[in-house]
Amino acid sequence: MLMKPSGTFFLANAFGLLVTSIAHAADPADLGGFMLGWTLKEAQDHARAQEWTLAPISENLPRSWTVEGTNLSLIICNGVVSSVSEMLTGDFEQFTALVVSMQLEFGRPEIQILSFPSGVGVISTIDARFDMAGGGASVQLQSIGGNRTFSTNRWIESEC
Repeated sequence: MLMKPSGTFFLANAFGLLVTSIAHAADPADLGGFMLGWTLKEAQDHARAQEWTLAPISENLPRSWTVEGTNLSLIICNGVVSSVSEMLTGDFEQFTALVVSMQLEFGRPEIQILSFPSGVGVISTIDARFDMAGGGASVQLQSIGGNRTFSTNRWIESEC
């Protein structure tokens, strides 16, 4: 007897494909091709090869660099790339799909939820943090005065 797949079967598989594609597109281990532990020169060479510009964000933030032409930013600590962050397109659904995907790969995250009033409106964040040997990864959904952002960050342990 041949069984006909149910609507639930198709929905579950479609969700699985969505989670997989989002996780692949936002893989925190391969953000823009930058590698944690690279020297500043290696990061600059990589950016130049992609026709991007690696520039300091501000004199007041000497370790923070933006990758112009992308949604990426780097933290350079003692001349070494110690963090890569990416602003992503998406909202709550993409955030949860990525957290679920990363949980399958890295285990249960530490979750922190904050909401407080400020001069620009209410600031609310949901952070999922995955601690790993030698570093970690996080996914954050943030709303500032109703404007949402969605980002990932991957880092290695370092002393600055």
